[in-house]
Amino acid sequence: MALSDDLARIAAAAEAHLASGETVAAIVAAEVSPGERTYLCAFTDDSRRTWLALDEDGTPVFARDRVREVVSITALCEVADETAWDGGEAEPRVASLAYLDEISARASRDRDVPSAIRAAMGAVDELAREVESEYKLRLT
Repeated sequence: MALSDDLARIAAAAEAHLASGETVAAIVAAEVSPGERTYLCAFTDDSRRTWLALDEDGTPVFARDRVREVVSITALCEVADETAWDGGEAEPRVASLAYLDEISARASRDRDVPSAIRAAMGAVDELAREVESEYKLRLT
């Protein structure tokens, strides 16, 4: 199954968690460990953004550590994409440590992906705190 099909399937599962006035704003796929895919879903309404991570089956993730890892890998891949490709690649991809290695290897020498990643660590931690504080369910 193509990633676009997976994202559509997860979007349908995410819609079951919509609060009144919310929409599913974004879904990104991440693999903390090879073959263990998690989807980070952002929901928005007129005044706030909430979050929920779903596993491969569309079941909510309750483990705080797993959610934090997914947020971190997803955000770091976004930073690496923006640094290496002037704004990121257009096609959906699965955020993973292997993908970060691939970006670093493919980026031209004038693109310092490792430095950009180090510089973004504060923002990544801030995003992880936001996701935890605005998570739709109680994290354990």
